[in-house]
Amino acid sequence: MDKRIARRFLIRADGAARGNPGPAAAGAVLIDLDGPSPSNPDALPVAVIARPLGIRTNNFAEWTAVILALERAVALGASEVQLVLDSKLVVEQLMGRWRVKEPSLAPLHARARSLLSAIGTWSARHEGRASNTAADALANLALDDPSAAQAAEAAGTPAPTPVGRAADPRPVGPEAWICLTCGVQYPLSDEPPVECPICLDERQYVGWDGQRWTTMTALRETGHRNVFTDEEPGLTSIATEPVIAIGQRALLVATPRGNVLWDCLTYIDDDTVQRVRALGGITAIAISHPHFYDSMTTWSAAFGDCPVYIHSADREWVQYPGPGLRLWDGATIEVLPGLTLINTGGHFPGSAVLHWADGAQGRGALLTGDSITVVSDRRWVSFMYSYPNLIPLADAEVRAIVEAVRPYAYERIYSLFDGRVTVTDGRRAVERSAERYLAHR
Repeated sequence: MDKRIARRFLIRADGAARGNPGPAAAGAVLIDLDGPSPSNPDALPVAVIARPLGIRTNNFAEWTAVILALERAVALGASEVQLVLDSKLVVEQLMGRWRVKEPSLAPLHARARSLLSAIGTWSARHEGRASNTAADALANLALDDPSAAQAAEAAGTPAPTPVGRAADPRPVGPEAWICLTCGVQYPLSDEPPVECPICLDERQYVGWDGQRWTTMTALRETGHRNVFTDEEPGLTSIATEPVIAIGQRALLVATPRGNVLWDCLTYIDDDTVQRVRALGGITAIAISHPHFYDSMTTWSAAFGDCPVYIHSADREWVQYPGPGLRLWDGATIEVLPGLTLINTGGHFPGSAVLHWADGAQGRGALLTGDSITVVSDRRWVSFMYSYPNLIPLADAEVRAIVEAVRPYAYERIYSLFDGRVTVTDGRRAVERSAERYLAHR
């Protein structure tokens, strides 16, 4: 292979995401424009990109492939580049003919344009996937075998096209495995984890049939979907059918300054993303406690790596930290105006509730997890250290929960399961329920 330094490059770049979002990677080849047959899709490259990206959207992967290739071109002293992409969207946005509508992609667009300005002479054109097989193969190599991808980048060699890929579209390679008992997602790996630390803890459990795992791909193939329900103006619940793991719902709170997703779900698909975007998207995710971390990194990636607020006291339970993770300290934090996270402790040291000042027609609402749970008689709530193992919460912890929420006005309480709502007199319901709980200790 010709290893001389080239200053004029033809770049073929491609991004891949198995799921949207899902395990993602970037691939690219840099061809010497002054070499033999540079327009041939099989021309030998001067350099290659084969980079796993974690859980990302397809558009993020496409843009990142372009950026990584341009950064390599700049490092090699490029004075001209010709980009050949199979994403018409990226080409049209680069050329300025289409707007970048997704806020999370705007910084990537700006970075690519900055690199192109530094190079000076450039062009971008769209070609079909048939002419971009080398970049596609590198992206898939990064998904299937990150070690081989790293070696390919170091050597500057193209990836072999995997035999049988076209005949077998099922994803192979690392997956973000999901615990079927608690629903929490783990980092990308070829094999599922040996155990789930969250389920081994005495507040959760491992089922009689042992530790079981699934993937987002498998859940999508078995017909799962998310159902949206209007709870009141500005509040939408999202629940998965059929039920996965614990089976809680998430609550999307809409405000003039943005939307907050309270607690998370395991399942997410393209339809969910589009429906949430139609409601205004997600500005931030706030989670009550570790049992509801679920696929928080995948949800965050779907909405531009939006921040995920988790109390720092529970940092040890974070299994799959993503770029959006925000560990917060202290008693309270305002996520958006009128939306305040309150550290109640109790179920976990970092357990929290979300106070929504404008909820219940301005009388206030409390969105809770397991520290305060609305019971079957929805006029009452209860407190537990472990619900599945029926371990009660210490008296001092119950008193601390009541004191933590005492400064806040709230008429309504939305608990973690569908229908578990204390519609009126929520503040008094917490106080009298604590009195009842303590009287029976």
